[in-house]
Amino acid sequence: MSDVVVITFDGGIEDFPALIQSVDNQISDGTRRMAVDLHALPFINSAALGYLIKAYKSMEEQGGELALCRLQPAITQILEMTNLDSVFPAFQTVEEAVSYLGGDPNVEGGIRTADWR
Repeated sequence: MSDVVVITFDGGIEDFPALIQSVDNQISDGTRRMAVDLHALPFINSAALGYLIKAYKSMEEQGGELALCRLQPAITQILEMTNLDSVFPAFQTVEEAVSYLGGDPNVEGGIRTADWR
């Protein structure tokens, strides 16, 4: 089974287009298991949320899965209010997301990181 790709996004909402490009590139390159770490994003707008839904569906259509991790409380609240918390697998830690996706965070080579820039 292939690696779990982890993209750690440490930008703000104004940097989100760069994250979109990175995630799209990973999907195009054949990534099937991806965790997106949004720890630095304090909030999410409707455009960014819409993109995450699109990315999730793209991964699902290709037999893959996308998980979110280290979400700020405001983002968790938005996911809950929109009932998207039942769609997106979301985890407190990167390690939990990687394990959920079938990777082993304790094995070298089990995680591949990708830059969002």
